Amino acid sequence: MPIEMAERFHPAARSILDGDVDTLRALVDATPALAVDRSEQSHPTLLQMLVLEAKDQPAETQHALADVLVDAGAELDEPLLACGSGGNVAMAGHLLDRGASLEGRPDLVRGWTVLEEALYWGFPELVDHLLARGAAVRNLRAAAGLGRMDDVVACFVDAHTLDVARAGEINWPFGKLPDEHRSREPQDLLDHALCHAAIGGHLEVVKLLLSRGASLAAKPKGFHFRGTTLHWVAIRGLSDVARFLLDRGADPTALDDTFGTTPATWARRGRNEDLARMLEQAGG
Repeated sequence: MPIEMAERFHPAARSILDGDVDTLRALVDATPALAVDRSEQSHPTLLQMLVLEAKDQPAETQHALADVLVDAGAELDEPLLACGSGGNVAMAGHLLDRGASLEGRPDLVRGWTVLEEALYWGFPELVDHLLARGAAVRNLRAAAGLGRMDDVVACFVDAHTLDVARAGEINWPFGKLPDEHRSREPQDLLDHALCHAAIGGHLEVVKLLLSRGASLAAKPKGFHFRGTTLHWVAIRGLSDVARFLLDRGADPTALDDTFGTTPATWARRGRNEDLARMLEQAGG
């Protein structure tokens, strides 16, 4: 595996990929700055690289490698967020045990937590672990993504009015949100939450949000590619959800704003050939 970090990190990074705790310790003892310095390319720190690239190693090995870096002063909260993007349950729990913040830090990604990261990328085992550790459901998108109907309803003043303060604001997992994605408009928040509910498979929440004004035609803000909810369901291979959305008027011929392609094309990108064919048939 090529090491995509600045060259000065390569020996330590190789020891992480090899699961060689003794070599990593010797390298960090000789140059403690390796644990805290940031790379100018790809993975920002060795601990974040460990979380993402060594996740198939035994948990004990990951923990021992991490402890070398943490004991030398490695920052914890950014690697914890990375656990959410890679579904690394073993390291998420260990970093929390070592003092990482479950609710994140405003200077890292404002208003975005490891729970939301795990929901966004679709790692239910990690979501369950974080909830068991006490992760808070702080906004409409998280409530919708978890299928927590009571928390979703609590974000409304009444059946026709969203409580924007409780619903939160559009956000995503890539650091600073571009201006074209920024919004606290009720319609944008509803459409954003609809997509989270759908990719979570929570059909009752989808139904509620549609009844309260969310749009299946929208290409929600706060997602790295601008497709409809059906596009996102298609790439995840969620055939039952796709049928549900089609029955409620989702357009299988809609083109996304990023590539100009249909939900069927997204299904194929996700290697969901049967769903792609179903969507093509639905589109006539």
